[in-house]
Amino acid sequence: MADPAAARRSAHHETAERRGPGERLRALIVETRSVMPAAGATGLPLILVVAAMCFLASLALGTALTVGHTSAEWARELSGALTVEVKPSPAMSQADQTDAVLNVLSGTQGVLSARALTSADVAGLLEPWLGQGNVTEDLPLPHLVDVRIDPNSPPDFDALAERIAAAAPGARLDTHRRWHAELIRTAHSVEWLAYAVLAVVAATTIAIVTFATRAGLSANREVVEVLNLIGARDRFIAAEIERHFLHLGLRGGAIGLALSVATFLALGQYGHATSLFLVPASGLRPEFYPALLPVPLIAALVALVTARLTVIRTLHRLL
Repeated sequence: MADPAAARRSAHHETAERRGPGERLRALIVETRSVMPAAGATGLPLILVVAAMCFLASLALGTALTVGHTSAEWARELSGALTVEVKPSPAMSQADQTDAVLNVLSGTQGVLSARALTSADVAGLLEPWLGQGNVTEDLPLPHLVDVRIDPNSPPDFDALAERIAAAAPGARLDTHRRWHAELIRTAHSVEWLAYAVLAVVAATTIAIVTFATRAGLSANREVVEVLNLIGARDRFIAAEIERHFLHLGLRGGAIGLALSVATFLALGQYGHATSLFLVPASGLRPEFYPALLPVPLIAALVALVTARLTVIRTLHRLL
């Protein structure tokens, strides 16, 4: 009676003989162990590291997009708005001052609308700074006039300021130029900071993949030497390792992307109650979510290219 185990081995060898050289080499890897086993430093730990890097990269990219959009909206609002502050004057009452300012603005070309803010409006503007309920009636509130202008054909600000000051002593025109410049400068700083975080994350990922590739090759030197002895070229070994890191990068990138999307959605729920300076805690705008999709693909590409460059250099030293 024939030995079943021997029969299976004979059939396996006959099948292997019918395979091409590349298929036989891959079969050898499967029979022994992978060049980059999933249980080592290039397995689950590296997937988690790539996921963390993609999570940070997605957060940085989402922050940069949000800050850029928010600052552009604020800049548009400030470029089309002016404010007239009416201070008390012994020459006129504040009500007469406000009426005089409105008369000047109504006859100025380039002014679309002018509206005197009520005490409730002014109190609402001060509450974010002083706290809700802290704006009491005995607190002296300024009289403000909100002015909307045509950004395409704005009035002469210097001439308008002189006319307002002459018509209503104590009234002062605020063009928001200083706030506009500071806002743009701060927004650009935050955007560049977010992109700097992206660069640091990319550099860190490259360093980690390089280290993991070298460690994996060193730990599996015997397998690499056997493959080399039976005729495997560096290109074949590199292709096996590239495939491993491509799958690893895609899995880690998908995990990091999912965590970042969940974070932005959670911030969207939390943002109904509060907000942060220049980075609204209202989550990510829906049109920006597609911009996060390339992050895992780029992570996989970075892992693949880094692994290829590293394995070619390392194989020359090992063999």
